[in-house]
Amino acid sequence: MYFYLDKDLAKQSVAKCIAASEKMIDEIELEKRKEYFQVKEVLIFEGNDIPHKFIYNEDLDTIEEFVEVTEQPALFVEDRALQAESDFDESVEIDPGKQYFYIDKEYADKYFKSQIIAVFEQPLKKPAEYFQKEVYQHYGKDIPYYITVEDNTIREATEYEKYKRSQRALEENEVAIDSKKIIVSLLDGQYVEADEVVTVPCPAEYLVKEWDKDKHIWIDLTTDLDRVRAQYNEYNSMNDSITLIELEEQGLKTEYIAMMKELRRLIVELETQRQGGFIAYTIEIVIPVPSEKLKQFKARFEKIGG
Repeated sequence: MYFYLDKDLAKQSVAKCIAASEKMIDEIELEKRKEYFQVKEVLIFEGNDIPHKFIYNEDLDTIEEFVEVTEQPALFVEDRALQAESDFDESVEIDPGKQYFYIDKEYADKYFKSQIIAVFEQPLKKPAEYFQKEVYQHYGKDIPYYITVEDNTIREATEYEKYKRSQRALEENEVAIDSKKIIVSLLDGQYVEADEVVTVPCPAEYLVKEWDKDKHIWIDLTTDLDRVRAQYNEYNSMNDSITLIELEEQGLKTEYIAMMKELRRLIVELETQRQGGFIAYTIEIVIPVPSEKLKQFKARFEKIGG
């Protein structure tokens, strides 16, 4: 197994593991994990598991198990059997896709974050005795960084919980609803009232608009030039030889061409004034209105075009 440790903590003989994998993970995934767990530099350790006690070997840039040498009294056969007993529950079948994560309980309860002490393939029989401190055990493919513990079970903290613990800030379009313990992302045209999201529909004639999130109203920024361009673009798709023949057969060609010519003239005139920096148009704008018959023809034309 490859264990990816926080190098700064590893130098202090503390194992904060941000990833464990049977194969080397790619640089992109590693960078994501470094950012997620707020680690600057990693040390990669290869082995069956992370040693309970270790020291950092600066020459080899790795960690080595630290073994305290003490005098042992003579052992009877029964004592040797007890001493050789595994710290792990070997009756539990190993799942290559999942690991047992052990995190510092005191740190988790205080900061609601995962400070990983060790990662093993099988669970420990007596974790507190093994680590000489209280720990939480989490089984899975990974362990979240921001956590909530419920009945000794670790889960990822919700966005609302992170916000209330100052682990994240609200985005400009976000609102926290305390009664529901959620964070909602508001779109333009939405606001929260009495803990409910209210949506204000924008009038269809507001071609260019802006949402005033303080007053909760739409502001119409549409100009005459916008309206003229919109109508021109709406009817310009009918400007092909076959459609013109059909318009002529319906007695609508003259009206259609006259309307399109007038719209073009208005676009040129209004655009010229806009580019000249006029705040208000100096001409009275009369946008041609298509007849009901021409509108109905256009509706049928749109069905043909899909």
